[in-house]
Amino acid sequence: MTSPLIAPAVQKSSGASVNHSLETALTAEIQALVPTHIRVERIQTVGVGQIPQIIYKTPKGRCATLLSKAHFSKIWQCWLDIRLLKSGKIKAWEIKASGLQFTTNQGKFWLSFPEATAFLSRYNRVAIEPLSVKFNDQGAVVWNPIHQTLSQVNKTGCSCADSRYRNTICKHQIAVQVCRIKPV
Repeated sequence: MTSPLIAPAVQKSSGASVNHSLETALTAEIQALVPTHIRVERIQTVGVGQIPQIIYKTPKGRCATLLSKAHFSKIWQCWLDIRLLKSGKIKAWEIKASGLQFTTNQGKFWLSFPEATAFLSRYNRVAIEPLSVKFNDQGAVVWNPIHQTLSQVNKTGCSCADSRYRNTICKHQIAVQVCRIKPV
């Protein structure tokens, strides 16, 4: 799906009007874990089938949701693709005492629980916020109509002002990755 961006910039250059707008952009569309803003507290498996479960807080209290193994793998494949350019497809995953371990055809990768829970919370925000992505020569520009902000995402990270995201993955990087792998 495409959506128009509300950030056109028209410049007058030697009498001619030049439009530097972002025109239309892709909208990051993914399945929300929960249809509200959440803060994930814990990731675990339940039952004999080792079904992934997330424990999270909402404005109304603490809740839990089961995820399908396929959806769980898809979420972490997104994380791997952002972190490592050539990670390979996830063959297996395991929830250990202090984090998540992924096995791909490129080897094993480790993710601590604090980073994993933060990523899941931001992944859910991408699903419920109407972020628009436009690819350019430098990477991509992400428009957030709710906050009226533009963020530049490239190989080194994101230009978003929130310093909390400097050492981890922000929602803008997730939106770009989702749009990058989206079937056309």
